[in-house]
Amino acid sequence: MPCPECGASVAVAAEAAHVCDPDRRLDYELFQLRSETAGLDAEIEDYLSSTKGRFEQWYAERDREPTRPEEREEPEDEPA
Repeated sequence: MPCPECGASVAVAAEAAHVCDPDRRLDYELFQLRSETAGLDAEIEDYLSSTKGRFEQWYAERDREPTRPEEREEPEDEPA
């Protein structure tokens, strides 16, 4: 019988001693979610093409901190 947690084939007699492998369990969970994840790229693309999505992209770009030194504003020296 397949293990309900990781999908591994486990003999009925060995079911009590079975320990799921974390990697196999993750693969099995992702396999079960494949129908939900299949359309994710299209949904994201559709959202980012919408008016709200374009605004969110613009705002995120505007709001993020500069990564290059020439983009950073130098702090003004405080008077002594």
